[in-house]
Amino acid sequence: MSGNPFWIHDPGSVTVCDEFVYALIVTLERSSAALHSSWVGLAPREARTSESLGIPALPPVDYGQARAALGTSLDDLSWLRSALVRFAEATAAQERARALVWGEPAERALALWVAVFAGADTQGALGPNPVGHAAHSASQDFPRTHEVVVRERQGAPLIADAPQSLGDRVSRIPVAESPIRIERYLDGDGQPHSEVYIAGTHDWGVGSTPNPFDMQSNIALMAGLPAASLVSVQIAMTRAGIKPGERVTFTGHSQGGVIATRLAESGRYHTTGLLVVGSPTGTLTVEGRYPAVALRHTDDVVPRLGGSDRGSGFTTVERASGRRPGDVAGAHEKVGYVHMARDLDASPASPHLPELPSPSGTATPRVFSASRAGS
Repeated sequence: MSGNPFWIHDPGSVTVCDEFVYALIVTLERSSAALHSSWVGLAPREARTSESLGIPALPPVDYGQARAALGTSLDDLSWLRSALVRFAEATAAQERARALVWGEPAERALALWVAVFAGADTQGALGPNPVGHAAHSASQDFPRTHEVVVRERQGAPLIADAPQSLGDRVSRIPVAESPIRIERYLDGDGQPHSEVYIAGTHDWGVGSTPNPFDMQSNIALMAGLPAASLVSVQIAMTRAGIKPGERVTFTGHSQGGVIATRLAESGRYHTTGLLVVGSPTGTLTVEGRYPAVALRHTDDVVPRLGGSDRGSGFTTVERASGRRPGDVAGAHEKVGYVHMARDLDASPASPHLPELPSPSGTATPRVFSASRAGS
């Protein structure tokens, strides 16, 4: 799988490019800035004297030749960066054209069908967020309040070192049977920094099932409504001692990534980072000032269920899963995303991606299960 290249979409630009072009563009920008600073520093200076000490002035130094050489290098770097950016912009234009021709019409057709079937307003299917409208149409009869039971899994406590990489974080996303894992670290001043990991869908039933991590919660989350799985994570965070305004980094797989994004953007916590893998976050936007990274397999259909990205705010990294064609479940499995994250950590693009802050020290992980009350 390591032979498959990464493709990166940077929300701060209109570029889409592979990992090597991405690393080159960022490196050229940094090199140009450093050379420009040196070029400015070599500007001609006038000779000065110190009459009070009687020291004669030194003759002016001619930096002209060095400055001219630096100027030529700056021009070359600027040209090379512009050529790479134009290539990446052309690739992005192709991606947008593909979405306009295939992706968005399919989304609108689906939204229109769901609205008609549910007896909902059909105008929204033609609006800017057809998938969100489809989710609203399908969730008209969903409950708006949820009673859930959250239990902490008992067992011998394990000590975890603070995560230092994307691979560390993705590997800690828990199994679906106990879908919430929380690690709480203290910095040198005794201030807490929590890492919250959230698993994906456990039950693919459309109705209200005993497990809140089901399709009903998926649809409610994409519609922007309260979801039983989201309530479960909030309760677990409170049980773990996380208070409003505290620093939290969120990591989630599939439905867990949608929950992570909703919590990160809730304003309830001081979000310090967000990492989602295989998640249908197309209907969601990231507006907070924190690093946000989305990992996707190009053959994983689940992220596509969230609709086309519309300025989501994520730095999105994609590559093929390496699974055989048609293995939809395999392309979505968390284990594949663990391999992807670890390969990305070793990629030349890694130092240039948004950096999720790493706490220090150790923590005792706390893992929680959840169920709907009365089930």
